[in-house]
Amino acid sequence: MFSTLALGSLLTTLLASTVSGQQACNGYSQLCSVPYHQISTIVTHNSYGYAANPAANQACSVSTQLDDGVRGLKLSAVLPANVSDTDPANNIHLCHTSCTILDAGPAKDTLSEVGSWLKSNPNEVVTIMWNSPNNKAFKPSDFTAMYQAAGLLDYTYTQPVDNLTWPTLQEMISSGKRLVTFTDLGADQSQVPWLHSEFNYIFETPYDNSNESSFTCTIDRPSNPSNPESMMYVMNHFLYGSLNLGGTAIEIPQKGKANSTNAASLSTQAQECQTAFGRHPTFLEVDFYNLGNTLQIVAQLNNVTYNNNTALKCNQQASSGNGGSTSSATSTTPSLASLMALGVAFLWGFVV
Repeated sequence: MFSTLALGSLLTTLLASTVSGQQACNGYSQLCSVPYHQISTIVTHNSYGYAANPAANQACSVSTQLDDGVRGLKLSAVLPANVSDTDPANNIHLCHTSCTILDAGPAKDTLSEVGSWLKSNPNEVVTIMWNSPNNKAFKPSDFTAMYQAAGLLDYTYTQPVDNLTWPTLQEMISSGKRLVTFTDLGADQSQVPWLHSEFNYIFETPYDNSNESSFTCTIDRPSNPSNPESMMYVMNHFLYGSLNLGGTAIEIPQKGKANSTNAASLSTQAQECQTAFGRHPTFLEVDFYNLGNTLQIVAQLNNVTYNNNTALKCNQQASSGNGGSTSSATSTTPSLASLMALGVAFLWGFVV
């Protein structure tokens, strides 16, 4: 009888361990039963921009961001000058508005990083938001080509058009469809069902902020959302600073203020937006996520206890002199040329 009881106890322990392992969704067992649209997520602004460049908005690679707990990526699709759009899988790049400012290489390379990470982390749901600088929209088929080249199509999740009630993280994980994609321009779900038109599901607060007192909880985009009471929303919380170049003020990220911007200021705006909109922010978009307390704050919004008591991988790499770079970024130093390009872009109103 003892051996039978012992065997039963062992099986129970193993089963409990297995269930416990399966129940971790985006790092927390408590989030498994929560619908996607009710979870707060850190989104890195211009996630691909981490080269040593005055226009860079992040400090470490996309893979490192995901390792640290970031689950939302904001990417900008740009066709470099003098490049044909006949091969979107290879020719669409990730650029900071203009590829002369910061070019992180073909989008498929970064998307391949995301695919490799998803394969190695089967209990995680990731969101990609595409920005279209200069209002240049790509065709839905262009996104399909990029995702196919990167091996992402099998992960793409499709939400029915205008359905604002999303499945739980566990349901998405169990289905294997763990990558949610939005774009601000160019979506047509009748052609590519998984490419969601952002403003059918999401609205955003203003993004052009230069000091912490300018953060507000008003709807900026779209100007007249169809269902603001039920839509998800992006709370933009990053600052633009000025770089004087030949008497011209150039907008660049305010990295020096990120420790403050990403701490009490971030928490305060989240609380204010929760009051204004009746629910906490779905997406908190930030620069330099590794500074301040971004991941702790989003854990608080999700009513979970932040579970990473060690230094972020990004900060460990920074202290060792390795930013985790695997990108094919072509602009790697804050050269005079890149500063001049920033000046030209600013004068034309292109910096986003």
